[in-house]
Amino acid sequence: MTYALSLATVVASGLYTSLWGAFKDSPFERFKPATFPRSIYFSVAIFLALYFLPFFRADLEALGPFQLFFLVMGVERFLAELYKGFFRTEDQTKYFVPSRITFFGRHVASDLLRYLVGAILVLLVFASMTLQVRVVPFWGFLLTAYATGLLVSLGGAYKDAPFEGFKPLKFQRSGAVLALFSPLFYSLNDPLAPVSLGFLIYMNGGLERFAIEYYKTYIQRNMSGKFRPDLPRLAEFADTREKYHYLALLLIAGLALLYLHERALL
Repeated sequence: MTYALSLATVVASGLYTSLWGAFKDSPFERFKPATFPRSIYFSVAIFLALYFLPFFRADLEALGPFQLFFLVMGVERFLAELYKGFFRTEDQTKYFVPSRITFFGRHVASDLLRYLVGAILVLLVFASMTLQVRVVPFWGFLLTAYATGLLVSLGGAYKDAPFEGFKPLKFQRSGAVLALFSPLFYSLNDPLAPVSLGFLIYMNGGLERFAIEYYKTYIQRNMSGKFRPDLPRLAEFADTREKYHYLALLLIAGLALLYLHERALL
């Protein structure tokens, strides 16, 4: 895969994330041109960091565009949540579930403590990508998918449960969805150059966000649960947001073509 194709794939991955964020949040916050491309910037920065770090470069170049799309999405979503929870300072009164991290629902007053814990977690994200165990059998893909889903659910439960209550069935949702979709990455795996466990975890993390957020955002049409239920909706933006869905569908069609192309090359 050429550098230009890799970069285009990464931009598309970030754009897809930006589109569902705009669809969900614009009825409450208006469309914000300055923050809309944030996921694109994050995605490009992540790709460049992995590309120019010698430890990751060979494994990164071995990925096809379909795999790269979800790898970058997974890392970006983990880092974006860390950014919002530990490093960003903003008014929390509009939120039902605070974006700023809490200690089991209790406000964390110390910015220094937030920054310190956030920095440690960012380092752990990159450290986990160094796991060089090569995943070959299908059960390895299945187990990794389910475990990644539980990890995502654990983070969501820690953030949301103090305000929404713990929901056992919802907790299993991400693991079950990723287990169901685990054949996607297994079918693209090259036995002569198998994907590393570190990359596979984040590929699954990206796929989880892709699938779950599409269902919640575009099919269920759920309004973003992070905002207070009494917060007024801005009809102007609620009525014109369908364009983000159309663009997302174009990206999904392109992603499907990438998948079929990579399967044909194996």
